[in-house]
Amino acid sequence: MTELAGRTALVTGGSRGIGAASARQLSRLGARVVLTYRSSRAEAERVAAECGGAEVLHADLEGQPGVDALLEELAEVAPAIDIVVDNAGASIPRGGLLACPTQRIAAKVAGDVAILHRLIQDLVPGMHQRGFGRVIAITSGHALGPSAPGMAAHGVTKAAIEALVHYAATELGHDGVTINAIRPGFVSTDSSSDVPVEIRDAMTRTIPARRLATAEDIASIVTLIAQPASQWVNGVAIPAAGGLNYPTDWARVYPAAYA
Repeated sequence: MTELAGRTALVTGGSRGIGAASARQLSRLGARVVLTYRSSRAEAERVAAECGGAEVLHADLEGQPGVDALLEELAEVAPAIDIVVDNAGASIPRGGLLACPTQRIAAKVAGDVAILHRLIQDLVPGMHQRGFGRVIAITSGHALGPSAPGMAAHGVTKAAIEALVHYAATELGHDGVTINAIRPGFVSTDSSSDVPVEIRDAMTRTIPARRLATAEDIASIVTLIAQPASQWVNGVAIPAAGGLNYPTDWARVYPAAYA
């Protein structure tokens, strides 16, 4: 398939999970892929090989300094980016609101919003000039409300990113450019492997699709809205939870699992 032939895609956090799956699927549609990683170059190189030889860049995306450094390096290896998959973010401070220091929540929100804002600020003008561009932010069902314990900072951050997507699409969603978010529910990846099995089973029973999502499920939505045919999808946060579109506070439903 060649729907994205001649296009270059940047996938942050592309060494594993949703980022890796997105990189693979975009490459299958003909896109040249640049992926970033934070800790494991070996994992990133493996994904790059599966993409037919993607560019691999190290990026410690904990806020604006990290993304500024990435943009400088990106200008050398891929000066024209057509598709951005904003998947990586600052580390997640876990804990209840009373226990989590204010500065940790503020740093998470500021860091991740800065990443998306700088990517938009630096890369969208070129997309306008070329007449095509896609910015796709990966958010979370936590943006709608608490659906797991200790995820307040994560949820508030993802809600802020979705707000930024709405504003950015209103101002910049023209001349072939669209800016959207994808809001996954629970996705089975290594980063979610510590979720108790009781919660996984309960989620499976409540999701209309009768299973948990895989990284490839979310990546398929990434590639769907990355294609030229998706030009009328703009400024939205697409729910991707198998039909379960409202948060459930599993800590209240199954308190013993979180004791």
